[in-house]
Amino acid sequence: MHETIRLGVTRLQSALDCPLCFWISRRLGSPPSIFAGIPAQIDSVIKNYMKQFIGNSDLPEWFPVRGTLMDASHTLRAIDPATGITVAGRLDALVKTADGEYHIIDYKTGRPPEEVPNYYQMQLDGYAYLLEQNDFRPVVGGTLLYFTPKHGNLSEGLFPFKITEVRAEVDPSRIPPVLALAKEILDLPTPPPRSEDCEMCMWREQVEHTLSE
Repeated sequence: MHETIRLGVTRLQSALDCPLCFWISRRLGSPPSIFAGIPAQIDSVIKNYMKQFIGNSDLPEWFPVRGTLMDASHTLRAIDPATGITVAGRLDALVKTADGEYHIIDYKTGRPPEEVPNYYQMQLDGYAYLLEQNDFRPVVGGTLLYFTPKHGNLSEGLFPFKITEVRAEVDPSRIPPVLALAKEILDLPTPPPRSEDCEMCMWREQVEHTLSE
């Protein structure tokens, strides 16, 4: 493959999860999926609410990091010099602390995990990579900020949420090796073997077996 490779931060982990699925998605696109409407609306409400604090250090009490909220509305891009891959991503929120350090905030819905899942860790590392490639240094950490529905009085038409922060370290140096692997996979002229534990591939094989009977 000789065309320019562009990868979103949210796709980086898939190169590690299953080479075959990653290879197929490059040629056919991602499989169809239904994006949940309520989480998308919650995400939009949070981002719109936080717009009023951009450039301000007087942030809500529930916000996990003290500092100045930066304008993170633009997509960041960077070209990896070793592979030529263009990496892109847009942060939910970015805070610059009083000592000049940057902290990534990523909004999530649902039940917060005890530890940061690999998929989200790669996402945070990818954002840190993009920030440092665009001269936002140093990036010292990330936070997954979970908004979880909780029981409460809905008589006034308001839906209560519990807000939980899950802190994570970030390491932008983890990204170049992943990009090297991604290029190696995508440059293959024929499909690579699947991961042994890939549920999507196992399901696809079951479908093929059923249709061939």
